[in-house]
Amino acid sequence: MSASISSNDPALKLLLAFIPEAEQALSVDSVADQLSQLSLNGHHVEGTNAVAQLLAVTYNESLAGATDADKAEVSQWMTMSARHGPSERQIFAQTINDHLADKTYLVSNYLSLADLIAFGNVHAFMESLSSQKRFNWSGFSRWFDLIQHTVPAGALAKAGLKVIEIDLNAPAPAKKQVAAAGGKAEQPTSAEPKAAKQEKKEKEKKQPAAAKEEAKIVPSMIDLRVGHIVDVQKHPDADSLYVEKIDVGEDEPRTVVSGLVRFIPIEQMQNRDVVLVCNLKPAAMRGVKSFAMVLCATSTDGNTVEFVEPPKGSKPGDRVYFEGYESGTPEEVLKPKQKVFETIQPGLFTDDNREAGWYDEQKVFHKLLVGGQVCTTATVVKGSLK
Repeated sequence: MSASISSNDPALKLLLAFIPEAEQALSVDSVADQLSQLSLNGHHVEGTNAVAQLLAVTYNESLAGATDADKAEVSQWMTMSARHGPSERQIFAQTINDHLADKTYLVSNYLSLADLIAFGNVHAFMESLSSQKRFNWSGFSRWFDLIQHTVPAGALAKAGLKVIEIDLNAPAPAKKQVAAAGGKAEQPTSAEPKAAKQEKKEKEKKQPAAAKEEAKIVPSMIDLRVGHIVDVQKHPDADSLYVEKIDVGEDEPRTVVSGLVRFIPIEQMQNRDVVLVCNLKPAAMRGVKSFAMVLCATSTDGNTVEFVEPPKGSKPGDRVYFEGYESGTPEEVLKPKQKVFETIQPGLFTDDNREAGWYDEQKVFHKLLVGGQVCTTATVVKGSLK
């Protein structure tokens, strides 16, 4: 049982420190520029939200949500909190501020993963806010202050976080300049505003226009392709992992490590067509480097895991895309700091017809397609994809 936690993931560091049973049971490594990963009880998951949910279900189930509706809401809050651009952070702070007008916690009336993960994700943003902004978002600030004093100080320290002094009293108004002898307030010399304006112009010239707008995270940023498993072996050092060679239409098959031993017999892995996430940063898993991730569906009870299967006639290397996002261009490599996969993954599901797709923020379902035909699973309905 092992976890690799990204050095850029304070939220997961906080959660691990908050659940001492998990911290004691797991072998935890810190990794740079990779998605956080967890191998536990035959499951292998990647990304902040998926790791957090598996930790909670295993060691502190109450954090995951008391009902199916609460679990869905927890997932939504975690997804929203992962959007890290300045504008997204401000929108998130305002959303929490409005949501907590008559509530204490983000979900229902109890502490959940939503509070802990969101707190870890917005800690740096809160630290950057002025007293006036904190006062303007008083609901957001009260919630933040509650969580930072709910979490043990030792857990904060292990996550590299600190208690931020929150003062919800209205900031003192700016002092007016002392009146001059003639009875009028002193005016700044003409050189001062001119210098300030000139400095501002110089800064604007130096700042690239593209940097002013944060790129919106969309599912077409993920490089999804049809793959064909040409070989599969048990991992030499991990009983829960397979090591596959998968043809994705390139010169050589890719090596892929998957935590599927518990769910799919090795004979059912052979010669299978699958959907691969091809632009995750390569990651070593128990000494074997994995260069992609097989997309699978997990049933609501967690007992069944199946491949997401491309439609018949698909060929290795065929592009897999979401309905409505056909024209998007995938990133060459997903940057862990951008949290692209973590933002999209909580919306990946199968529907009542076993068809795979992605629910956007408006709950519109975008089917997962190859050449206009939908990808499906064998039996899993309403299952999460990861």
